[in-house]
Order: sequence, then C-alpha cells, then structure tokens
Amino acid sequence: MLRSELYQLEKIVGDVLKNEDIASKSSHHEQIADQVKSAKSLCADLKEKWVRQLFSSAKEHVLARYVHFNQAGITSLSNQISDRIPASYFQGIENQIHHLYYSIVSSLDELLAFLRQGFYKYFDSDYPVSIDSCRLAAGQINMLLAEIKIALRQSGIDTTLVNAVGLSITDKLTDAKQYGLSYRQLDYCISILEVVRQQARDHSNVSTTEVVQELYRQNFNSYHFNQWYQRHLSAIINAASENKREKIILREIQLLKLIFVERNKIFEPDLPPINEQLLPWLEQFLPPQIYNPNGLLKFNEHHRMPLQFSVTQFALFVRLCYLEGCFHINNISDIFRFFTLHFETKKQLNISLKSFAHAFYGADQATAAVVRDFLQRMINTINKIYFP
Repeated sequence: MLRSELYQLEKIVGDVLKNEDIASKSSHHEQIADQVKSAKSLCADLKEKWVRQLFSSAKEHVLARYVHFNQAGITSLSNQISDRIPASYFQGIENQIHHLYYSIVSSLDELLAFLRQGFYKYFDSDYPVSIDSCRLAAGQINMLLAEIKIALRQSGIDTTLVNAVGLSITDKLTDAKQYGLSYRQLDYCISILEVVRQQARDHSNVSTTEVVQELYRQNFNSYHFNQWYQRHLSAIINAASENKREKIILREIQLLKLIFVERNKIFEPDLPPINEQLLPWLEQFLPPQIYNPNGLLKFNEHHRMPLQFSVTQFALFVRLCYLEGCFHINNISDIFRFFTLHFETKKQLNISLKSFAHAFYGADQATAAVVRDFLQRMINTINKIYFP
C-alpha cells in the first residue's frame, strides 16, 4: 500500500535535517535546495498514487489503516521540520535555509489537506493537526475573536460573558502548544466563533440572553462559560425576593430544556455536555417536592452514588461488565458518560471522561488483583447464601 513512498519522504527529510549543521555554508545551500525539490516532487507524486488507491478494490479497513498511517507519518515529518524554524521567521526575519524548510512544511501540510478532503471517510479528525496548521489556525481564530469582542461590546453584551468566551478560546490555543489540538477541536473553535459573529452581524442589538442560548445550543461546555453562567444566574436569584427565586429557577430550567443541544459538537471532550453541567446545578436549588421528576435519591447533597472503588478499579469493573455483555448498548462513549455522571469515588467527586477512559483501557495487574479479590468475595457470598 505505497508505504515505500512515505519512507522515501522520511529519508529525504532526514537528510535535510542532518545537513542543518553545515547549512550555514553557502556551498551546501544548493544541495539542500535539491533535496527540498525532491521532497516536493515526491509530495506531488503521492497525491496521484493516493487517488488510485481510493478507487482501487482495497477493503474499507485497509484503506482506513492506510490513511491513518500516512496522516500520522506526514504530520510527524511536518512537525520535525517546524521545530527547526524559529519564531523570528514568521515575524519577517527571513533566512534562506528556514525558507527552504518552510517550503517543505507547506508541501506536507498541503498533502494532509488533500488527504483530509479526498479521503474524508477514513481521515482521523481526532488526530492532532500539525504545528504549522495550528499556528495558521490560531491566527485566524485570534482575528475572529478580536472582531467578535468588538461587535459584542458595541451591542452592550455583558463584558464578563465576552471575556469568558475569549478566555476559553485562548486557553485552548495555549494548551495546543503543549498538547496539540485535533482537527475536530480546531473546527469547533472556528465554527463557534463564526456562529457568534454571524449572530452579532444579523442582530446589531443582540442581547446577552440570545448569545448565551446560542452558545448553549452549540454545546459550548467550556469551564469558563459554565462558571460565568452560574455566577450570572446566582446574581439574578440573589437579587430577587425569596418568594420569587424558585419561579426564576424553574423558568430557567424550562427555557434550557427547550433548547436542543448539538451533542455531536463539543468544545471540551473531557467534560460533560453543557446541559449535563447546567441543569443538575440548577435543579439542586429546588426542594425535592417541587422538582424531582425521576425520584432520584440524593447522596452528599447531589445525585451521584459514592463508591469504595478507586477510579481505576471502578473502570476495570465496568469493562468486565462490558466485555461479558452486561449492557444492552455497545456505544463506549455513552457508557463512559453514564458512569462518570452517576457515580463518584472516595477521592474524585467528579470523574472526568478522560481519566475514566484511560483507566478503562489501561488497568494494571495490581488493579486487576483488587477487583479480582472483590469479585471472589462476591462469589463466596453467592455460594454461602444460595449454594450452601
């Protein structure tokens, strides 16, 4: 499946980077330029060969594996070269060698864009974008954010809301420098800002409530947005007379429940959707006789069942149930979301989806020994009660 072409590209890039120590000598510029030309030529050849693979008789899983292999390999090559290009290059201080390096980066990122567009069915949108793609997108996002801040402030929107949105996005971009940012997350950041910008353009007198509802609809489950909403509504509730507070909370609950949250979109994949964060927070302020539609029991002033397990032990126990077919559903994400939403451990009141998923797949032998001991005691209890 054309893996040799990627290996050839890796060899050329490796040779270019090996020559970095002697690249300052003008006599070697021509040699590096030739290597760069070869790399760009190979990138052009790859596009044609990929198209032939797309229309070949290869099976779906083979194509998916092939695309993922090339996506990861090309991203890695792009990042290796980007690491050698100083920030000063993008500030106008050009260097001939760095210019040659960046021409390879541009060709590799064009390859990734071609792969994503032509093989969209198999492309991994949860894989991190390249360093340079992230840099370019960050520039676009910062421009959008600056434009939106001006438009919303001119509309008289609550400035603390504008700041919460801005802080959420800038934090995401800051984290991206260390942990990377996936295509899906990057697309979401751009799309949520474009939605808000369009809202501000279409309605010059857009209200804070309308912006909040749109962010809620788009599943903007940012920590800063969640905290802003809680402070904002708490201020409204506290300012009202005591006999009106329950009515305000009920009205807000009913309003939020009428808004369809886009569950296929999410700003922070490791956090629950925004409705699963805000609705339980609101409902806790109402007495059970007024609002407890499901008759849920409360433990420690909330609705999560406390466990004696650690997160890793609990995740392994759930995995065993999953592997043995105890659950009627097979969607792993739904299973993770249910157990993190309804249970807590001794040390973690809020179990994150990321930590639960990591524990689900990464239990060690020590964790397995604890769970096995627990299961063995359960078997002993069954034998004692039902099979004496």
